[in-house]
Amino acid sequence: KFECELCDRSFSEKWALNNHMKLHSGEKPYKCAWLSCHYAFLNLSAMKDHYRTHTGEKSYLCDLCGFAGGTRHALTKHRRQHTGERPFKCKLCSFASTTQSHLSRHKRVHTGEKPYRCPWCDYRSNCAENIRKHILHTGKHEGVKMYNCPKCIHATNSPMEFRNHLKESHPDIENPDLAYLHAVLLFNADGGHPDTKRQHSKIARPAIAATHSGHGDR
Repeated sequence: KFECELCDRSFSEKWALNNHMKLHSGEKPYKCAWLSCHYAFLNLSAMKDHYRTHTGEKSYLCDLCGFAGGTRHALTKHRRQHTGERPFKCKLCSFASTTQSHLSRHKRVHTGEKPYRCPWCDYRSNCAENIRKHILHTGKHEGVKMYNCPKCIHATNSPMEFRNHLKESHPDIENPDLAYLHAVLLFNADGGHPDTKRQHSKIARPAIAATHSGHGDR
């Protein structure tokens, strides 16, 4: 086995370890060629998968149902619904999950970590979904909307409506899906308490995409 000297990961192949080390170094040599997209990736295949999110191509087909995915990762996650595979296991209890993100969220039950906080009060949680419920259903922040357009006064609580608004009303935004992503990330850890929701919505600009890794659960 080839073991990483910086964390507890190990690999059966040297090339896999070399790719993993790029996570620690921050090296992302493969940049998306789509105009105004700032994402970069550790490897070429991940970049190609990402590029299909711009084109809408869904070439990864499930052989057990009619599902079509835009990336190998999406198909792999989907197939676990058929197989029941849960490869991401907690070392502290019997919990197992289909995705790394779900395992990371579960681990916070053990650590007590609450990295998500409401931008309008001191409420904190171990998952973003609880922040959404807190804002929308407790009545403590009447009139506040979850998603605020960075280019106009449009605001909504529906993620699908927000995406559609960006695509239909602001075609000059080259990557509305990334603008949507950054609106979601407003509720991440240690976010400031904005004076107004319009100030808060400034984060929803695609240009900030360069600060994100561009790879998801594996």
